[in-house]
Amino acid sequence: MIMTKEQAIILLQRYREGLCSEEEKRTIERWYASLETNGEWEWTDEEKALFGEELLERISADVAEDRRGMVIQISKRMSWWKVAAVVLLLGSAATWILFSGSNEEKQPVEHIAAIKDVNDAAPGKTGAILTLSDGQKILLDTTADGAISVQGGPSILNKEGTLTYEKTGAAPGIVAYNSIVTPRGRQYKLVLSDGTKVWLNAASSLHYPVYFTGAGRKVEVSGEAYFEVAEQRDKQGKRIPFAVKINRESGGPAEVQVLGTHFNINAYNNEPDTKVTLLEGAVKVSSATFAPVLMQPGQQAKISDKIAVDKNVDVDLVMAWKNGIFHFRNADVSTVMRQAERWYDIRTEYPQGVPKDTLNGGISRDVKLSEFLDIMRYSDIRATIRDGVVEVRPAIAGKQ
Repeated sequence: MIMTKEQAIILLQRYREGLCSEEEKRTIERWYASLETNGEWEWTDEEKALFGEELLERISADVAEDRRGMVIQISKRMSWWKVAAVVLLLGSAATWILFSGSNEEKQPVEHIAAIKDVNDAAPGKTGAILTLSDGQKILLDTTADGAISVQGGPSILNKEGTLTYEKTGAAPGIVAYNSIVTPRGRQYKLVLSDGTKVWLNAASSLHYPVYFTGAGRKVEVSGEAYFEVAEQRDKQGKRIPFAVKINRESGGPAEVQVLGTHFNINAYNNEPDTKVTLLEGAVKVSSATFAPVLMQPGQQAKISDKIAVDKNVDVDLVMAWKNGIFHFRNADVSTVMRQAERWYDIRTEYPQGVPKDTLNGGISRDVKLSEFLDIMRYSDIRATIRDGVVEVRPAIAGKQ
């Protein structure tokens, strides 16, 4: 199951204070038991100091009691690990049940079953469309592993979901460009001729030269991509800069100037802002309207009608897509469903308006759409799948 340390801390704090419901208590006990059994998390001295030996002993004792024969009832809809993962994804309508620090006794909310599994959708997978400089299109979903034949161009190897440009011999005088596009429900990785690695999220594209020549390297991106830029130097030993032009309909074009670094760009047209998040190294973000902004690791630049820098961004949230999970923190329903639309290739409708709930937690990107939407039932939200359309509405008529 997927459970971050932050989520565990929240549940453990409620466990320690005796505020857990029976379902929450069983969830943390079963989760702790699975970690002990599978060796997925060893308690550090810092964690023991944070929660205290007494709490850990309490959990261990309760787990031991379960192992001696206590029967824990789990919903027949999902195996226990899915229940444990989904229970963490709670909306604002139910937040006070799980996360409240108050000692007041709370009455449980009666949740209404949310999902009607009609025409379910499978999760996204590896796949993309490669367009060569002569206009030839190659569907990488069905292309067998091996070399892609390109007359007069570099050697291109497609293997296990990665497209690699192997720089061999001297670069030609005329620079040729390729493009790779990931449709909705697809993602792909490529290695450029200079060794730079690029991961493309769903509904994204990259336009790039098959060889880098001259005093600079430049590519163009739309959608979302994570870059690990390889250092390259000229014959004099001078570092050759790397730049990414960001193409987005709203807000105008922007550019990221790079010096050997790791960073993520989110530039979907249906997102409020273009976001550049720096994980390692240094980048300079600029646009036609604003002066360049120099970023440090752990910072995020939001580009709209201005460039605003968040100096303490949660990198785990940003990189969740690349790590194979959905991860939300106080995310509104429309934000959550925009991610679902791109990954499951669906459309969302809100017949009664967008519910005002917010969601927290994480779940694997490998689950089917119906399993992903199970998170809604913990926020009193109905979600119905039919013919590639998900209708989302409050469970109680008129509640938004």
